[in-house]
Amino acid sequence: MPITVELQNMYNYSIWIVLAAIVVVLIVGVLGIIFLKKSKKPVVVKEVPKQEPRPVPVPQESIKQKYARAIDELEKQYRDGKISNRKAYQRLSVILRKFVHELTGVKVHNYTLMEINQANMPNLSEIIDDCYAPEFSVDKDGDFYNTMNKARMVIEQWHS
Repeated sequence: MPITVELQNMYNYSIWIVLAAIVVVLIVGVLGIIFLKKSKKPVVVKEVPKQEPRPVPVPQESIKQKYARAIDELEKQYRDGKISNRKAYQRLSVILRKFVHELTGVKVHNYTLMEINQANMPNLSEIIDDCYAPEFSVDKDGDFYNTMNKARMVIEQWHS
């Protein structure tokens, strides 16, 4: 009894395998998309804060007068011995930085000396430079009256 086996054509069943693979890929893809959509957190859109309307601009001369008076008051306190040399330099630096901020809107009160130099404000950087050593060093006194007079000149001659 002879047993014979005939080999089948290798392409007979491959169409079904290809179709099954395509269906499996489609099912996995659809399930993956559904899973990703469900797992995403909702996107919260931040509202852009509304810009406060700028106040009516104050004339430059009144701002200059305000800060000139502040320097006059500082000089009086220093002359009367109510504040130390170091404190006087610190306050002078604050007065000048606030003056520039009020006139220009540039927040120089947050700037280092290097940043002020980079902001192209040479008169301001010169005065702040004069204030640095007496302001931050224990053994440096500086000439406060000279620095104060320079600060007055900066305020008087400032133009935006």
